[in-house]
Amino acid sequence: MSAGPLVEGFGLQGIDNQSAVDSSQEASHTAASANQRQRQQQREATGVPKHAAPHHQSGLPNAHVLCSQISLPGSRYGSLNQDYVATHELHEPGYLRRHPQPQCYMTVVLDGHGMLGEFAAQEAGEAILKSLKDSQLRHKQLADMAGQEAEGMIRAAFQAGHLAALRVFDTAPRTYDFPKGSSAEERYALGVHPPTGDKAYTSAQTGSRMLEFGTTATLAIVQGTALAVANVGDSLACLGSGISVRHFGWDPAERARVEAACGDSVLISQDDGYLVVKEGRLRGFQLAMTRALGHRLLSQYGVSSTPSISMHKLQPEHICLIVATDGVWEVLGPVAAVKLVCDALAEGQTAEEATRQLAAEAVRLADGPTRAQGAADNTTVSLFVFVEL
Repeated sequence: MSAGPLVEGFGLQGIDNQSAVDSSQEASHTAASANQRQRQQQREATGVPKHAAPHHQSGLPNAHVLCSQISLPGSRYGSLNQDYVATHELHEPGYLRRHPQPQCYMTVVLDGHGMLGEFAAQEAGEAILKSLKDSQLRHKQLADMAGQEAEGMIRAAFQAGHLAALRVFDTAPRTYDFPKGSSAEERYALGVHPPTGDKAYTSAQTGSRMLEFGTTATLAIVQGTALAVANVGDSLACLGSGISVRHFGWDPAERARVEAACGDSVLISQDDGYLVVKEGRLRGFQLAMTRALGHRLLSQYGVSSTPSISMHKLQPEHICLIVATDGVWEVLGPVAAVKLVCDALAEGQTAEEATRQLAAEAVRLADGPTRAQGAADNTTVSLFVFVEL
């Protein structure tokens, strides 16, 4: 739901711990050997030929990728989980038999914030995937697209997600329990914020809270050795180092963009990089990021729904892609996260088990003795393990 301290490997700071890098590379090589052995054993057991089309059953070998995902509520917000994750294979087996090509895998990870943020995350995530399923990816491979074509397709998908998140405002429930399952849970009734006339939720204890919500979004598309990554906010992706941009006020480019667009109506907190509204009906509002989907009002104060997009070519040394919410990145850097996954794979664990272990370790570290009890944020991971590159 909210951003923590800057994690090395993303955005402003690079990875400068060479021993950690070396350790991660060693684990990657061990995991690669284990993957090859597991893949051969699975193929022999199931009779799958080397270049067969992917199976949809979890755990069976795909042509290129093993996929897994998990979402944990953490301990900070009771049972409320505002994260959303979904992973899809674009082509049916029959299509791949008629048109031999690598399967196209897509995953989205979103982290909603504000009241109704969980609905914004789900609606936006579903809309992004639907837009891509209906796009030129249906008949054109990712590697064959020019950069501008792929970026235009992805921007259109994020715009669809942004509009879907905004529509949640129009269907807001009349009553809303927030934050669900926590000691601070209250029942709110939908009404009007007296000073501004905007929609608001009101409770007897807290009073009126203007209805303003949004969500991060991170997308990864993998087809063969082609990888596209796009994001807004602080849900991030890594291959071993960070390959997506954390959008917040400490990033020089983001700060310059916001200040150019909004002038003195906003400021960037020196303490945590939060965007703080200084003027107008949202005066006093704070947001941990400078880009997100779904913000009806904060979009007027520099919060952009335009994603950062990068294209990559996967290499044999790439063992896995991790896409996760800040519940992971608040406590683990990209090198540590990849090493944890590689170690699990090297020990013979499945992709599902490695995913579960990564998320559980993030929650454990957040709730550890050096941090406040109940500090673990919603924690969501989507994992791609590359078994044939």
